[in-house]
Amino acid sequence: MPRTIPVPAWLKRILVPCWNTAHRYGWVAHDYLEAVGHCRFERCVVCGRFRPMLYRRRVIPRRLEELWGLSPRLAEALARKESSDCAHCGAKLRCRRIAQVLLTLFPVGTPPAPARSLAEWVEHPESQALRVAEINRIDGLHNPLGRLPRFTSSDYHPGTTPGAIIGGVRSEDLTRLTYSDASFDLVLTSETLEHVPDLDAALREIRRVLAPGGRHIFTIPVLPQTSKTFPRAVVLPDGSVQDRAPRIAHPGGDWGYPVFTEFGADFPERLRHAGLNVEIFFGPTRDDDLAQVYVCRVPG
Repeated sequence: MPRTIPVPAWLKRILVPCWNTAHRYGWVAHDYLEAVGHCRFERCVVCGRFRPMLYRRRVIPRRLEELWGLSPRLAEALARKESSDCAHCGAKLRCRRIAQVLLTLFPVGTPPAPARSLAEWVEHPESQALRVAEINRIDGLHNPLGRLPRFTSSDYHPGTTPGAIIGGVRSEDLTRLTYSDASFDLVLTSETLEHVPDLDAALREIRRVLAPGGRHIFTIPVLPQTSKTFPRAVVLPDGSVQDRAPRIAHPGGDWGYPVFTEFGADFPERLRHAGLNVEIFFGPTRDDDLAQVYVCRVPG
């Protein structure tokens, strides 16, 4: 039987970081080669650069596929939504689509027309006049939007007082925002609403902080075979969580942020019944495209 030779601790401290680095660069090389092989090049609507878009199938773990009942085709579509990163700025597909909607709904210049990129859009006075709230950081959009003078960003830190500054970042709870009424023209969220324990409270709060005519632009996970929105879990008065459907968390399936609401095709109608004007961009939801963008507009 072959004898195992122990590796000295000092050598492990050298080899393990080298192995991890080589592994990471190996995946990066694979992603670039895959983009070249499938001609996945386009002009990024966020940064404006013509670059490869890096599709990473591995962002959707097998466990999430099992628990969520994803077919191979749906898993690939979800991976496109959650990757397809711009090789320059890192904006994934769902973020680039939010940016495209922003450019479409908020034209700039004379005569007004959509800017070519978000990087260009934020430099215009029309954009800089907008009061914008990003609730939970949207990687890929956060940095360019941060150049707007009236931009406010927040994350959610459990157990902290809403409105507190934690590590230089404002903490906000979507079910009890500390912003004043009608204080924003635009609220942005992405893959956030499904993790809020009280969805109705969150929607009321977003509507409250939007000015008349203001918009909430967001993405949510919706599968084409889900017709009705339903709660996967609810929080009881004593603070405990009661499951109403098999428990799922993102991104790992059984680890990550718990999902409280499973959205269905009826969700836009629920929003309309609440008095909001609703548009869906890049729709409808299909088994090869799950990256829709929803826009709710407050009348006025």
